[in-house]
Amino acid sequence: MDLNYYLEYVFWVPVFLWVGLHFWFRNVSYVVFMKKQVNRGQKWAYVSEGYVKHPGRVSFLRFCDVMFSFVVAVATASVVVWSLKRYGLESLADYGFASVLVFFLLSYLMIRRTELKLTDLFQSAFYLEYRWVNYEIQCKGIAMSEENVRDRAGLSFARKLRNAEDHHRFWKYVKAMAASKKAPPEMFEVY
Repeated sequence: MDLNYYLEYVFWVPVFLWVGLHFWFRNVSYVVFMKKQVNRGQKWAYVSEGYVKHPGRVSFLRFCDVMFSFVVAVATASVVVWSLKRYGLESLADYGFASVLVFFLLSYLMIRRTELKLTDLFQSAFYLEYRWVNYEIQCKGIAMSEENVRDRAGLSFARKLRNAEDHHRFWKYVKAMAASKKAPPEMFEVY
């Protein structure tokens, strides 16, 4: 077979790398963002026990984020340079590796988008738990400040997520909680 025939498939390598990078940020490296949110005092953020006991893992994930982003950016820039040379634009191909910065910026934007989606997902799940805890407290007639209700909801949320993680259904549970429409009735409805 001709070598040029196989080089046509080089174009698809960065596409698969970008998809892999997206799943890396969403399913593995989300812990870096969650750890930052826990340190800021956000009640909805949850970091699994393995990362709390071994903080070096978070630093390793942070390093892997940068390295994987750099590898994907260089691979994509290489394909850009190859494409420019292949289609007769050799004068522009010299500047093709400047696109590494653009692709590195694109990977940063991908991280931010993933963080925003995770924020929405975990906040929706947390506020469902918050409404249930608040409903239980109001049913019992206990007078409690808003901060204490939020603390109780945070503890209950973390306990439920830890239990889901122990049973290997963490993401399924978080997504189900975020999408749930089983909100408790309002205790003090105003007509």
